[in-house]
Amino acid sequence: MSGVTGGALARLAFWAKGMVSINDARMEWPGFSYSEAEWARMRTLSEPIGAGTYQLFTMVNAVIFIAIAALGIAGVFLPLATLLFPIPAQTSALKFSLLLAACAFLIIGLGLPVSMRLAAMLVGGKTLRAALVPAEGDEALAAKVSWQINRIMLIMCGLLVPGILLFIAYDIQAGPIITALKWLAIALMAVSTATGIVRQRQG
Repeated sequence: MSGVTGGALARLAFWAKGMVSINDARMEWPGFSYSEAEWARMRTLSEPIGAGTYQLFTMVNAVIFIAIAALGIAGVFLPLATLLFPIPAQTSALKFSLLLAACAFLIIGLGLPVSMRLAAMLVGGKTLRAALVPAEGDEALAAKVSWQINRIMLIMCGLLVPGILLFIAYDIQAGPIITALKWLAIALMAVSTATGIVRQRQG
């Protein structure tokens, strides 16, 4: 028997709905790969969720997360910035960037799971939980999804946020770098689409 609760299974089902939609569009989301058995399970979990229900979930989740983020900025980032950097003109760009990255990771790391939990509860309700039947491996799949989300957040908040701020703060001329990253992103999207098409034909 699966050790996943009804609420956790509902959250996994909403996540599965989004990932299945991406997979059906013959695309892949870098950093979120699954085995054939996991894809099959996610398709089963996503079946009770209609397109309208999923869209409502994404909107409710976004509203809740934005509210949590606003509270985090007002209650965590701004007080810490005021305490640590009482004289803004003398603030080190590196220290400020690291504080912002740490607060972003804290807010997203805590806020996103909470917003997804509340959104799944409000949108899915007892009806969805009743339609979902736990299966062996659900707990492992939920743990894998959680790790994938945390890994992406760590990359974004640990590298992307401070990197962008430091580029701005030190007026680094990043034209060639940005151009290279743009073409790299286009190449990755092309590879992702091609891989999805190949897998779709093989299936």
